[in-house]
Amino acid sequence: MSLQNAIQEKYSNSNLLVDLHTDQSEIYVIETMPESIMFNKYILIWGDYVANVWEEEFDLLSSAIARMATLLHINEREPEGEVIGFGQEPNEFVSVWESFIKSSTDLIDS
Repeated sequence: MSLQNAIQEKYSNSNLLVDLHTDQSEIYVIETMPESIMFNKYILIWGDYVANVWEEEFDLLSSAIARMATLLHINEREPEGEVIGFGQEPNEFVSVWESFIKSSTDLIDS
């Protein structure tokens, strides 16, 4: 069974937001309950074309996409001979991401 079919089976009522394939991995982002603002979660799912699949859950789409961008950065390093991985677990990553966003955006008074 393909990874995309497995996702559709496991998350039958979800929306697929990202479907991206690189040489190193296939990457998906889904929203689990698109009809509910309060209970909707975003799941980053990726596989390595071998037998490994990972899933990480986020409250915000921006956090899931930022984590996906980190994964893409890792994928981009591998063809150059660099072997790197994630520096934080998903919950730690969200804290780092929130700090980055706070330091790189400004609240504009209206």
